[in-house]
Amino acid sequence: MNAGLYAGQSRIKKSREPNMFWQTANFVTQKALEDGALLPIATEAITIAENGVNYLVHTLSANAQSKPIATPQRSPLDKIPANPFLPYEPALYVAEAGDHHVCLLNKFPVLSPHLLICSKTFVPQSALLERSDFAAWLLGLKSDSSLGFFNSGPDAGASQTHRHMQLVQTGIPLESVIASGELPFKHCLYLFETEQDAGYLYQCYLDAVDRLEMSQHVGKECEPYNLLLTKRWMLVLPRSRNNIEGVFANGFNFTGRFLVKRPEQLAWLTKYGLMNYLKDCVERQEG
Repeated sequence: MNAGLYAGQSRIKKSREPNMFWQTANFVTQKALEDGALLPIATEAITIAENGVNYLVHTLSANAQSKPIATPQRSPLDKIPANPFLPYEPALYVAEAGDHHVCLLNKFPVLSPHLLICSKTFVPQSALLERSDFAAWLLGLKSDSSLGFFNSGPDAGASQTHRHMQLVQTGIPLESVIASGELPFKHCLYLFETEQDAGYLYQCYLDAVDRLEMSQHVGKECEPYNLLLTKRWMLVLPRSRNNIEGVFANGFNFTGRFLVKRPEQLAWLTKYGLMNYLKDCVERQEG
């Protein structure tokens, strides 16, 4: 479903330091690697061609340190799981992202630097985004190669419950399919001819939430979804499940990039079909 193509009408002022986050992140990344605070996930990437798209699939290297499964330590009197963003690890701090957010490094990156725009106070990941979230997010979206993605809740691939938007610099194998509005599953797409401000992006987002009927209308909770954002477009899609046969997906997968743990999963995914896999992560299964 292509629920709307919106040509941007307003242009925001250029930041004095358009690549500030990324320049600082490169420095912080090097220091965190030297200090052992950053634990990149070693992978081997291969290209899989399917229907004219060259998907990229990363497989964990034989000597890779897998990202630990989240089993937060709790004190006997503490029933709240540990929150890696509150407080955050000082070695992963990159910069302030406005008054209400902070920019951190992802401790377990596949692509590096991998930035997290985190709320300074606890906000549930499944709550509706606010205008201030887009304002903070946009600080890292000044270059053509920047990609933002958001996972709302566990079924959308979120591994933490604290509000965080993500940023990487990468090519997007599925960009031409996304921009053409030809994705074969339910979604909302907004195209931009000029650089947009946070207010306009927020209005597009609310429109998508309404069109896709994702708001639960109880408090500010929302049905699971992914949001992908570049300078050129915004894509919002609902999610029905976070994995198929143990192959997990978050918003980043909808760029045409995948991460599998074992060669057997790679073989299964290739046979199943990469676009078919994405479609089945969106569509609700009967029965």
